[in-house]
Amino acid sequence: MYGKVKFTVLIIFLFLFLITFGITKLFAQLPEGGGQVSEAKSEQIKVEVKLDKEVYKGGDTIRITGKVPSGMRVNFIEITSIDSKVQVSRLDRKDYKFYLSKEIPAFYQVLIADDYIAKIDKNGTVEEKPVKEIYNKYKAEKKWRIGEFLKESNADYAFITPPKLVAEMRVWKTTVSRAVIGSRGEELPSLTDKKEIKRETARLIQARMRKLDSIFVLTKISNKEDGTFEATFRLPENAPPRSYTVIAVVNRDVKSEPAKFVCDVSFPKLYFPVAGTSTNFLGPLILALAICTFGVLMGAGGGFILNPLLILIYHIPHGVVAGSVMPSVLFSQGAGIYNYSKIGFINWKLGITVGIFMALGGFFGPLLNQFVTLEEYKFVFGIVLLILAALMLWQTTPGYIEKSKKEKAILEEFKKRAAAAKAAKEQKG
Repeated sequence: MYGKVKFTVLIIFLFLFLITFGITKLFAQLPEGGGQVSEAKSEQIKVEVKLDKEVYKGGDTIRITGKVPSGMRVNFIEITSIDSKVQVSRLDRKDYKFYLSKEIPAFYQVLIADDYIAKIDKNGTVEEKPVKEIYNKYKAEKKWRIGEFLKESNADYAFITPPKLVAEMRVWKTTVSRAVIGSRGEELPSLTDKKEIKRETARLIQARMRKLDSIFVLTKISNKEDGTFEATFRLPENAPPRSYTVIAVVNRDVKSEPAKFVCDVSFPKLYFPVAGTSTNFLGPLILALAICTFGVLMGAGGGFILNPLLILIYHIPHGVVAGSVMPSVLFSQGAGIYNYSKIGFINWKLGITVGIFMALGGFFGPLLNQFVTLEEYKFVFGIVLLILAALMLWQTTPGYIEKSKKEKAILEEFKKRAAAAKAAKEQKG
C-alpha cells in the first residue's frame, strides 16, 4: 500500500514538473519586439536588411527595407562610416583626464522609431516610457550626456560599430595649470578594455557632433505584421566618402548583419579628411577671396572673420578651422607685406618686435585650443569681436576724430618721409 502511494506521488510530481517546464519553454519562445532573447535563441533569429542601391552621393535618400520574424519589430537602425575616420579629443574636467582617438567614424547616426516604448530598469522595476518624451527632454538640455541618453532610451542596443572601430584610446592625466598652457600632461596606459572603450567612444562622438539630433534621429520605421519593415534616410550633403554599414536592431540581442553601401564624392566636391566632411571647394575659395581682401585692408589676414563663418556655414570643428586657416593667412599676409613695403608703410622695428611676441602666442594657442569646447570658443571669440567693434565704432565718433587731428598730422609727415626716402633710393639706384 505504501509503495503504491509513493509511486502515485512520484508520478504527480513528474507530471507537474513537465507542465512547468513546458510553460517556461513556451514563454521563452514567444517573440517580443522590445524584450530580450537568450543568446542561443538570438543566434537562430535572422534579421534581414537591404538597401535600394549600393552607391549614393551626399543628399541622396536611402531606402532601407528588410524582414524580421513575425511578432518582432525593428526599433533602431545604426548607420556608420567605417573607412573615413577622424581624430577627436576631449578633456574630462572632473578628474582632468584627456582622451584622444584617431579612429572615430567621421559620420555616425542612429535612427530611432518614433513610436518606440523604451523599457527602463530602475532597481528591478521596469518602467515604460515613450522614446519621444525621453528624446525631447534631452534635446532641450544644453549639457546632455550621451551615456545617460543611450541607457534611458535603450539606444545603447544600437551603439554597435564605433567601439569596434577603436582598437585603443590614448589617455593623459593633466592639471588645471597644465591645461591652461595647453599641456596634455602625463600619459597613462591606453584604454583597451571593451567596456571603457565603448563608454569613452560615445563621449568622443558627442564631443565631435555636439547636438543630440546630429547623432540620434527620431524617424518613422514602418513595421508590418508579416515582419517586413521599411525606413528612409537622407545622406547629408557633406557626408564623407567610401564604405558605410547599416544595421537593423530589434533589441539588445537581436540585430541584422551589416548591409554596406558606398558614398561617392566627386568634383567639385572635395573630401577634407582632417575635418571629416565633404564640401564644394568653390564656396570656401570665394569666401576666402572676399574676406582676405577686406582683412588685409585693415592690416590683418582676415582669419578672425573667416573662422566663425567656416564654423557656421560648413560646420567644421573649431579646432580644425583654427589650424587650417593659419597657413592660409600666410599667403594673404605675405602678399600684404609685399605691397605695404612697396608703398613704404612698414615700420620694421615695430613689426619684428611685435612679431616675436605673436610667435609665442602662436605656440601656446594651438595647444590650448584642444582643451576648449565649441561653446567656450564662440563665447571668447564673440567677446573679442565685440570689443574690437566697440573700439572701431568709438573711433568714428566726431569727438574722437577731432582729437585725432594730431595723429593725422603725424601720419601725413610719415607719408612725406616715406616718399622722400623712396625717391632718394631710386636716385641712388
